[in-house]
Amino acid sequence: MKTFQLTKPKDSAQASAATSKAKTAQQGADIRFIAGGTTLIDLMKLNVEQPQNLVDVNRLPLDKIEATPDGGLTIGATVRNSELAWHPLVRKNYAVLSEAILSGASVQVRNLATTAGNLLQRTRCVYFRDTAMPCNKREPGFGCGAINGSNRSLAILGTSE
Repeated sequence: MKTFQLTKPKDSAQASAATSKAKTAQQGADIRFIAGGTTLIDLMKLNVEQPQNLVDVNRLPLDKIEATPDGGLTIGATVRNSELAWHPLVRKNYAVLSEAILSGASVQVRNLATTAGNLLQRTRCVYFRDTAMPCNKREPGFGCGAINGSNRSLAILGTSE
């Protein structure tokens, strides 16, 4: 993993200002938000993502789950997935959401992962995460290792002679 700068903004305006300096918000962005980091840190370790600056939003007041007047919910960006899954309003009115979150990861990951991170998560394709393989999502125009429908990870599909 390459070195990076960690910024801890005091408010949302400071966080926005810090990330507005990024050249792009797409793949290859030099600045990224971080809260739980369950996916971003993995991608950094694999050299798929190499931001120069991480903007830690954990201390910002973005961790609330609140009912709206029309019966909906406002869910803050840094609400942990476990908190969302077990929230009484979610369990009562959005049982499918609760079950999906509880089925989607281990307790350890749910306790750290955030709602915003879950929504913004990069693809889970093995080719995206393997820098030795071509991937248009990682490097546009580079190709796609999965395009022919078989890969080295699935020997049962006859990729071996």
